[in-house]
Amino acid sequence: MNRLPVVVLTGFLGSGKTTQLNAWLEQRQDLAVLINELGDIGIDQHLTRKAGVPVTLLAGGCVCCVVQGALSSTLRNLFMARKNGDIPEFSMVVLETTGAAEPSGVLAPLEQDPWLKKRFYCQSVLTVVDVAAGAASIQRHPECLEQIQAADLLLLSRTDQVAASELTAFKQQLAALNPEAACYPTPVPAEVLDRQFERRCRITGRLNSVVPSSALLSPMVSVPGTTTTPSRHQLYSASVIWEYPLSWGHWQAALKQLASQCGDALVRVKGLLKVEGLDGPLLVQWVGGAEPELTPMNQWPDDDTRTRVVLIVRHNDADFPHQQMAHWESLLEQLRSAPTH
Repeated sequence: MNRLPVVVLTGFLGSGKTTQLNAWLEQRQDLAVLINELGDIGIDQHLTRKAGVPVTLLAGGCVCCVVQGALSSTLRNLFMARKNGDIPEFSMVVLETTGAAEPSGVLAPLEQDPWLKKRFYCQSVLTVVDVAAGAASIQRHPECLEQIQAADLLLLSRTDQVAASELTAFKQQLAALNPEAACYPTPVPAEVLDRQFERRCRITGRLNSVVPSSALLSPMVSVPGTTTTPSRHQLYSASVIWEYPLSWGHWQAALKQLASQCGDALVRVKGLLKVEGLDGPLLVQWVGGAEPELTPMNQWPDDDTRTRVVLIVRHNDADFPHQQMAHWESLLEQLRSAPTH
């Protein structure tokens, strides 16, 4: 039986995974796409723009730990639907993970489930790295470091937002963290999907190689502010669905308030806002510490025209984001009844 390749597309929250995925979908029509969302509301599946490509949402937690069972059953269902002719006969699966996923946990079902192992194999782990966030993101977010060290290739986003000297220095840091992974600026052509790499053990490295004795004499490279100790995240999400439109001025005030409420705990905000005067939603993609990216869309991606916002924070209290979103929804109600300026 010919096994189907699975490409794992990973990278920290807001690094640009969906943008890269869309570039591939413009070039390839033989893909099936699985999108894993940390929150219980999916946004990214609405941002993939290729008709005829099967897109499946795995929401409600990281595929590396919370929804592994959902990944297994989804791959089974995809395989059988393909076999029965219910969906286009894709030749590859691209799995876009949450930004909090640890790649070795993502691969576990492919390596441990006998049924899946006969029908699928991991072809590559491709990690998108936000160059503008740079070393600060690696230092603050252990997941970012895990994803870099697990990568077969590193896909560098936002390279145009840093000086050439900064880019060179950052590439040197990445080479120290993962000497085997080459770096490519995004968007990377779809040909990269066909490259196959040997799988590695997260502890010992490539499974079929032995480090030459001479390498033991090489000096170790120290990267300040990083650790190689695997760390599970304290990333928690909450969401709001709200049916009323607001003026853009009121939405600006609401987003500013949300940032103030969350402070340094804010990691990511994604959502579709219902703005007065717009035919479609305003797409918000916001990484903590940066300015929100706001994109008007010509039409709503589905029949649901309500505002949908997902908040992701790093905090030691899992209830923190729910408390913030409840407070924020109360603010939206106040703004709804306030006069527009």
